Order: sequence, then C-alpha cells, then structure tokens
Amino acid sequence: MVISEIALDSLDKMSAGTQAPVSQDADGRAGLHATLTAFSQAGLKVAVIRDVPFSDDHVDTCVARALWRGEKPSLCDQKRAEAANDANAAVERNVVRAVPGASYIDLTSQFCDARTCHVFINGKIAYRDQHHLATAFAETLEPAVEKAVVERVR
Repeated sequence: MVISEIALDSLDKMSAGTQAPVSQDADGRAGLHATLTAFSQAGLKVAVIRDVPFSDDHVDTCVARALWRGEKPSLCDQKRAEAANDANAAVERNVVRAVPGASYIDLTSQFCDARTCHVFINGKIAYRDQHHLATAFAETLEPAVEKAVVERVR
C-alpha cells in the first residue's frame, strides 16, 4: 500500500517565517495513526510518500516570465523554509514510524539543498504549476521512487 501524502489544502500552512506549523492538530495525527494501524493490522505494509516542496507561484509561469525578461530561472527558486514544510514532515514521520509495517519516504533532497528548493533540476523544469511535477522531471524520479517503495512494501 502506498499513500502519496495529503492534499496541501488539508494541512495548515506554516506560520510566516517560522519552522512551526500553525497547527498539526491531535485529530490529524490520530487519524493518520488509526489509518496506518488498520492497514498494519490487516497485514499490509504501507509506504507514506512525503509531499513534494511547493511554490507560492506557478513555477511554469515564473520561469517563462524570467526567460522572457532575459533573467535566470533560478529567480523562481524558493527558500526551503517556505517550500518544504519540514515541521509537518517531522510530525508525519514520527506518526508513521510508530506503526509496525509503515515507513516514510522523503524525496525532498531531490528538489532542495539545505537552503533552497530549485525549479530547474538537472536541466529540467521540476513543476508544471505550484506543486504538481512536470512529467519529464517526474520520470527522472522513477528509479528512486520505485526502489524506495519496493524496499518498504515488499
């Protein structure tokens, strides 16, 4: 069983300029734990894939605008603290690790270094909007995703 994160609009955004979520309430944690526990008790292994970093702008539009103006697409990069909700990820990771047979897959390092989440990676635009991956870039992630999933749910 693979769970590919939660919709962005179902999570509270981070407080401006902080590493703490506005709220990652007990109900959300309990619901995730109960869901994973039910799968575990049914004998299923579950891999939860962390959501990809997201942008405040539509990346495709930002990159097109930068190129049209003769600027570098890196102007569209986001600060990691804003794009990758590491605080929520830590909460999710802890919930997942508490359930037998559940594991957490984090591909954030494919997008971000310690400070920046990039919009162009290995010569490919990473996003087609704010948080959906561009197909050509997503295809480059296939080997890493397949390996991580197979290792965890086999």
